[in-house]
Formats: sequence, structure tokens, C-alpha cells
Amino acid sequence: MPENIRVTSRDVPLIQLGLYQCRFPVSEDPSVPGGYRFCAGSTSPDRVYCDHHHGIVTAVDPRRARSALAQRRAA
Repeated sequence: MPENIRVTSRDVPLIQLGLYQCRFPVSEDPSVPGGYRFCAGSTSPDRVYCDHHHGIVTAVDPRRARSALAQRRAA
């Protein structure tokens, strides 16, 4: 496993995730079914990711936001 990946006691295989646990893949692990371990942090009923990972997957790259704004102004 690469050194820059932090494994915590909450990193679990998908098959062990319960309802309202974060399904963000955090590390590869060929020894588990599916080959990945997931965050397993708490989620709200309407999300599949914890607050931290939800922020990552929904973040807007500022460079892309400026580019889209420039394109709208040019039109």
C-alpha cells in the first residue's frame, strides 16, 4: 500500500458498510472483496458520503468556474 494513504480503523470493505456510512473509496486492498476499503464515516440519510468527502466530490475547481464565466460573457 502506498505510504501516502492513511488507513484508519474505520476503513472497511464495501460488504461491511452499514446504512448511513460513507462509501468514499479511501484505499486499494486486493485482500478484500472488490479490492477497495471505504471511509465508513457517518452520513446523513440523503447522502452516500460523509460531510468531508461530500465537500470533495462537489467542489468546483476555481479555474473551471472562471472559464465558464468567461465563456458566458463572450456569448
